[in-house]
Amino acid sequence: MKRIIVLVMMMLPIMAMAQLPQFSKVADKYSSVEGITSMVINKSMIAMFADGNEDFDFVDEVQILMSEDANVAANIAKDAKKAAKKSKLEELLSANDEGATYTVYTKSKNNEITHLVVIVENDSPAGFVIISGIIPEDKLNDVVHIANM
Repeated sequence: MKRIIVLVMMMLPIMAMAQLPQFSKVADKYSSVEGITSMVINKSMIAMFADGNEDFDFVDEVQILMSEDANVAANIAKDAKKAAKKSKLEELLSANDEGATYTVYTKSKNNEITHLVVIVENDSPAGFVIISGIIPEDKLNDVVHIANM
């Protein structure tokens, strides 16, 4: 779980986000289940956390849904993959690290990347992180390098 949180924190200065309806349905389905970590961090909270750091200007919202329970985690990862397909996201990369699979997707509008989705498949924890906003291409390259660490 710590590794996932570190990955998210490293990606925050690089991305921005607005909710994807298919992922909102998955989050709604699991958010009230015991043992689930579910949060949405809005632009105001990000600005407070960024404390004037311009790298955070791209971030509009971050949505996180994770589970430590192996059974629930497997279901979340499966539902998140379906949501990615229904949302017509483009798969950027898939990386295996220490038994976990990290799949990175993007969504574009008018030739601008508006969403970055990372789905984590593992026995525990597993889930997804969505970062929404207008993501510059050079910042996306940074994410690819982070994910390949």
